[in-house]
Amino acid sequence: AFVEALLPMIRRREPDDALEREIAAGHAAVIERWRRERSAHRVTPFLFFEALQRHAGPDTVYTTDSGNGTFLAMEQLRLDRPGRFLGPVDFSCMGYSVPAAIGAKMADPERDVVALAGDGALLMTGLELLTAASYGAAPLVCVLRDGRLGQIAQFQKVPLNRETCTVLPDYRVEDLARTTGCRYFRILRDTELDTVLEAALETTRAGTPAMVEVTIDYAKPTWFTRGVLKTNFWRLPWYDRIRMLLRAIGRRLV
Repeated sequence: AFVEALLPMIRRREPDDALEREIAAGHAAVIERWRRERSAHRVTPFLFFEALQRHAGPDTVYTTDSGNGTFLAMEQLRLDRPGRFLGPVDFSCMGYSVPAAIGAKMADPERDVVALAGDGALLMTGLELLTAASYGAAPLVCVLRDGRLGQIAQFQKVPLNRETCTVLPDYRVEDLARTTGCRYFRILRDTELDTVLEAALETTRAGTPAMVEVTIDYAKPTWFTRGVLKTNFWRLPWYDRIRMLLRAIGRRLV
């Protein structure tokens, strides 16, 4: 009753052609930048998301987690309708993607549901996949594996020239997948993307949850990371900007 009473009060936004053109131009610029990047020894983010969206259904629901996975997905996925992207965009809570994917899959079992979880976030809620298996829910969980808290490491590296408490303890994603009733897959390089993602999605469509370990390359910062660092810097008073620059230079000289 509360929602029914609230709905008539919500003002419907009129289409804004200028805004749509601006967003489209921004999307094109972002994709062009990512298209030029290729990883020599790991999985290229742009090619991963391109292959994922190519093999997943058009109505796929994507759930993301705190960190680079969310921002890469926001920059590279192209979704043409609402309700297809679920992410922790308010408080950026780690561990969101797996439970969200389970819920989305249980709500609509016939729809492809893909969780994009960092290897740090997976440690927080990955065991919830036991719930998925026991209830017959079969999401696809892509574990973006870089062995550390990549987003935090990038935020630390620029101003501090060092990283603190960002390296994760090593663990076997394959063992976690089998423990929770998931079928395990692994992608080590770009040439494996199409074959592995197609097989993993077919597994979930047959009713078995799947976990794909993706050795992702986070070497290039996202637009979000670059924008946050720049925005926060220019928000500081001049004195603090100079002090921050001098400290950053000093750390690189020592």
